[in-house]
Parts: sequence; C-alpha cells; structure tokens
Amino acid sequence: MSKSAIFHSFLLVSVTTTGATAQVFEEPVGFVGTQLNFSNITETRSPDSQQSYLPIVLEGQYAFPIFENGILGATGYYSYAEWDENAVNFDEDFPERELRLSLHYSHAITPDFRLGGFAAYSRSRLFGDDLQKESYETVYGGLEAQYFIGDSFMLFGQAGIGDSVALPPDQAMADPEGFIDGTFIRAGVTWFPVDSTAISLDLERAQTNEYLDGGTDSGDFYSVGLSGETRLPTEAPLSLTYFVRRDFYKISAGNIDLADVTAGIGLRILFGADTPRESWRNGRLLSAPRLPGRSVDWLEALD
Repeated sequence: MSKSAIFHSFLLVSVTTTGATAQVFEEPVGFVGTQLNFSNITETRSPDSQQSYLPIVLEGQYAFPIFENGILGATGYYSYAEWDENAVNFDEDFPERELRLSLHYSHAITPDFRLGGFAAYSRSRLFGDDLQKESYETVYGGLEAQYFIGDSFMLFGQAGIGDSVALPPDQAMADPEGFIDGTFIRAGVTWFPVDSTAISLDLERAQTNEYLDGGTDSGDFYSVGLSGETRLPTEAPLSLTYFVRRDFYKISAGNIDLADVTAGIGLRILFGADTPRESWRNGRLLSAPRLPGRSVDWLEALD
C-alpha cells in the first residue's frame, strides 16, 4: 500500500460540499474518562497459544476554538495491562504499558464538513524483558475529515504516514524494526439514533515493509471495532462507553500472526456539551489511529 494510494483513498472518504456558511465554534469541548477492558490474544505459530489480559485505560480530550472556523486540541490515552504471569502461555515480551498523545487542528469548511490534520506520538513498554526497559517510540500524522449527514450520521476518515524513531537498547538504528516508514488509513461511520447515544463502526489498516528482522519482514495490520457512548440520566454530563474490537497483526515471515479481541466498558465526563451528538457537533476531535503504535506493542511477541 503506497503513500500515494493512502491519500487517494482518503480523498474518497473526505466528501466535500460547497456553497454553505462554515460553522463557528463557540467554546471548548472535550471529555475525560476511564475504561476497564477484557482482552484475549491468539498467536498462530506452532503450537498456537491463547492468553487473556486486563487493560485499564485513562483517556481525555480538550479542544478550543481558534481563528474564525477552526478548532485546535489534544487527545491523550494511557493503558496499563494486567497479565497473569503464572499462565502457561505468558511471555515477558507481551506489552504492559502504552501512551498515545496527539495534536489536532480541524477547520469547518461548511457546517457539515471539517477537514484538518494531526500529529501523534506513541510510546510502548513490554512487561519484563531487561533489554526492553527502554520503550519503543513511534511518531505519525496525516489528514483527517468529518462529514455530518443531517442529525443522524457522521462519516470520518484519517490517513497518513509514520515511523518508529526510538528503539530499545538491543535494537540497532542501522538495522531497525518497528513501524518503519509505515502508512495507515482509517474510516468509519457514527450513527446518532437519539441525541443521547452515538454508535460507531471503525475500520483501520496499517502497513510497513520493515517491521521485523532488520527490515526484512513486512507487517500488515487490520482492526475493526464497534463502539458506543450513551448519556446517563445524571445531573452532570456523564456518559457510559462500551465497545468490542478485533485487531489482527500479520508478518510476512512464515505463517505467524496474532489476533487480539477486546471488549470494554467505561465512563466519560463531558464538557462543552450535554450529549454525545452535541459534543461531536460542537467540535469534538477524532482520536489518533491506533495501529501505528499498537503494532509495535506486539513486535517482540511476534519475533
């Protein structure tokens, strides 16, 4: 998947409209939240193995109006995974911590169409390998768009490039592994059946030709997720979040791949809006794509 193909595909997602007055954002918008997730991985090699783990997540976003029709903001995500060290298939090369930060700017072309860009940073750390105490670090960025269809739907898309820029002590920069010169694309749709609920279908793909063994093995990564957010009947703008997602990581060497299925539930406190639909309309930003950083989390386990 070439970089030019990525951006041509992204342009198909970014449906533009003309002849309308652009939206004016009025106040900061965002959220803070937490999640408790349950995950199960299946690693395909001889013999196949399965392992469960419990990620605990903190997340947040803050965005504020800038210029006449723009909104600037940042998102943050931190995950800590609880593993059973006594399990038969436990591997100290499993990921333990993940930090993801991103900066976004989105411009309202019309009241229904926003186009912008983002830059993201991901840092991951494995469970216990002494040589991996220094984390992998990956930077990536690209374009993003949101398009609202009435009050019921929002289409969204992101596409860009990335690179792993810092490696653990046992990795040579002259012979790197990770999300090296990688590309990614993400697309999805959010449905607002009522003002208090948002349901999203999210598809993502990432690829790098230099994932393992000093750049000789490529990696292909896919993710599909279904998530929701529902405003609770509380005085404060509190939302219940819930999701299920399947990630798939495949390397070119041999017949080795890893599938990660995760389900989770959490809570968010909204500000700048009372409901999920109002939050998106008032300028909530997309989160950064997951796979450029998450693929690096599983690199050592797949090696």
